[in-house]
Amino acid sequence: MSRCRKETSFKYRSRRSPQYSANKCKSMKKLGNDGNLYKSVSNKKGVYRWIKVNKNTHTKKISLRSLKNMASRYQLTTSGTKKQIAKRILLLRSRNLKVKDKKHLNRIL
Repeated sequence: MSRCRKETSFKYRSRRSPQYSANKCKSMKKLGNDGNLYKSVSNKKGVYRWIKVNKNTHTKKISLRSLKNMASRYQLTTSGTKKQIAKRILLLRSRNLKVKDKKHLNRIL
């Protein structure tokens, strides 16, 4: 069983990623030397590497009004919360939806 221990050698202290071996800290999140959050992820050969976790992945929010307009365009009822309207649209008309509308709805769900 491998242990996730902080390394003290120059190699680990001088880099941006955390002072831990990624192979020993499998699928864990650690704070890097540069202050960013990193996650240990395996590549196709099974070797783990530190990958920076992007905290600023904000998606544009869809307003309730635009969801109601979309529902009325597909001839559905417009009552309920954003999540309920989005589920209703996806379940009833998923094969007829435009690609742009599907992307907007998947952001909510």
